[in-house]
Amino acid sequence: VIDAVGHNATVDTAFAAVRSTGTVSVVGIHDLEPYPLALLMGTFRSITLRMTTAPVHRTWGELLPLVADGRLDTSGIFTHTYPLHEAATAYAAVASRSADCLKAMLIP
Repeated sequence: VIDAVGHNATVDTAFAAVRSTGTVSVVGIHDLEPYPLALLMGTFRSITLRMTTAPVHRTWGELLPLVADGRLDTSGIFTHTYPLHEAATAYAAVASRSADCLKAMLIP
């Protein structure tokens, strides 16, 4: 089961949905709230937990020109666009986890 959302509730759902001896992969970026991991439950069900983030810095050199030139359609990825000088506003909008702002793109 993959959690790519980044919320404690989705990790709970992933642990509830995974079969015994299964794997929960957490790739969503979570906030700084502590997560109460039930280690005993994971042990009894032999659940494997994997956590990582994508190595996006390795792909930026190839990816950013595609986005900047409009050759890559990002309409299904970004819900909002902000000018770079409004970066603080963009981060606040994403951090609020509102349903209407899921990912923001900053334009230099």
